[in-house]
Amino acid sequence: MNFVDLAGAELLAELARNRKKMGGGLYFYRMKESVAETLRKGGFMEDVGEENLFPSKSRPAESVYHRLDSDVCRTCKARIFGNCNKALPNGEVVQA
Repeated sequence: MNFVDLAGAELLAELARNRKKMGGGLYFYRMKESVAETLRKGGFMEDVGEENLFPSKSRPAESVYHRLDSDVCRTCKARIFGNCNKALPNGEVVQA
């Protein structure tokens, strides 16, 4: 993400709050520091969460995988994460 204005920052914070209420999160990969700083200065980072920002060359999928709902993963056919064919987020092993 390269730019965000006040309306965009408010929307991101609202999306993050809504996802938290549903038991999930809103995650960002390679967000520009200027965008993160706008979120911090406006008080929106409290909703988004510094822990949900993943810099370049990090491995966000591996960091987020353990937060997924095992009940959803158990019936998922997509298997988009590298860990999907190894074990569920709770450590339970299933066959894909």
